[in-house]
Amino acid sequence: MTEIKLSDTTTVWQLDAPAGFAVKVTRGRAALFTCEKAGALTLDALKECCSPFGVGEAVECDASQYLLAIGLLDDTALMVLGADAEEEVTVSPVEFSPTTDDVRTIVATIGDYYFGYEDRYRTVYENGAQLWESEEPNASLLQMMGERPDVFAGQIIDLGCGEGRDSLYLLSQGHRVVSVDVSHSALARARERAAAADLDPSGFVERDVIHLRGFEDNGFDLAMNMGCLHMLVEEEQRGRHISRVYDILRPGGHFIVDHCASEWGKGFFSIPDYTEVADALVPGNVISRRIRVADSEKDIGLEVLPFSERTGGALAEEITRYGFALVSSTHTNTEAFGSSTMLLFQKPLDGGQRAS
Repeated sequence: MTEIKLSDTTTVWQLDAPAGFAVKVTRGRAALFTCEKAGALTLDALKECCSPFGVGEAVECDASQYLLAIGLLDDTALMVLGADAEEEVTVSPVEFSPTTDDVRTIVATIGDYYFGYEDRYRTVYENGAQLWESEEPNASLLQMMGERPDVFAGQIIDLGCGEGRDSLYLLSQGHRVVSVDVSHSALARARERAAAADLDPSGFVERDVIHLRGFEDNGFDLAMNMGCLHMLVEEEQRGRHISRVYDILRPGGHFIVDHCASEWGKGFFSIPDYTEVADALVPGNVISRRIRVADSEKDIGLEVLPFSERTGGALAEEITRYGFALVSSTHTNTEAFGSSTMLLFQKPLDGGQRAS
C-alpha cells in the first residue's frame, strides 16, 4: 500500500483523486480535513471538517471531496487504503487562505482528548504494565447488570472502552458488542486479550467518541459510557457526543453513563494516597501514579488529563436536554471512578426530536 510521508509539522498537504479514497495514519499523528471541492475554504468550514487522527481510524472522502493533511509530529506517515485509489491519489503541498497558522490553531485546541490517552496507555506499557486498568469489569457495570439485566440485550456499543474490561466481560457472557476508543495501543491490548480468551476481537475499533463516524442511526439497543464522558470537558464536545449517541440508538434503546461526581482521583487504585496529591490534580501537572507490573506495583510520573465533575442532578439535566428520558440515578464509589453517579437513560419509543 502507498505510504505518504508528512516530513514536518509546518506544511499543509492536499490529497486528491478522481474517485473516492481513504487514508489512515500509520506513524506519528496528523490532522485531516475533509473538504468539498466546490466549497469555499473558510476558517469556519475547516473547524467543522477537522478530523484529528493518529490513532488508527480511517478517514474517507468521496469523489466530490479532497483531504488536507498536516503532521502533528515530525516523520508522520499516512497509508492510502484501497488498491484502485493508490495510483490515483495525488499529494502536493498547498498555500491557501486560511493559512497554515489557522490550521494549527484549530489543531492546538484538540490535543488533550485525542492524544492524551494514547500517550497514557503507551507510557504505562513502556513501564512494564500489562494493563492500565483492572482485568475485571467495572463494579458499576456489574451493579447495573444485576439491577436491570433487561437492558443488556441486542446490539451494544461500549464508548471509550480502553483495554476492553467491560466489553470482554460482556462478550464472555454471549452479548454482541462493538467497542470504540481513540487509543490504538489500548485497543491492540484489548484485541490481544479477546483472542487469548477465544473471543471475537473484530469489534474493537478505532473511533472518536465525539463524532462516532461510520455508525448508522438507530443501530444499537444499548450504549455504555463507563467513565469516558467525564474526560470530555468542552461543552460542545460533550453535547456532540450525547447527541450522536441519541442518533445511533434505536427508539426505546438505553444509555448508561457512569460519571465522576466529585473529588476526582479519590479512591482510584492508581492514586493510593489522595490527600498527598489532591492539590496537584490539575490538568497539565505530572503526578505519581501507581501501576501493576508483573507480580508487584510501582509508581511512575503521569500527566493529569482534563476531567469534568458533575453532580447527578446536573448530569441528568445535561443529558435529558438532548432528548433522553432519565430512568434511574445511583451514587457509586468504585476503584475505577471514585465518587460517581451512574445514570440510566432511555431514548423515547417514538424517537422524538433531540435538541440541536
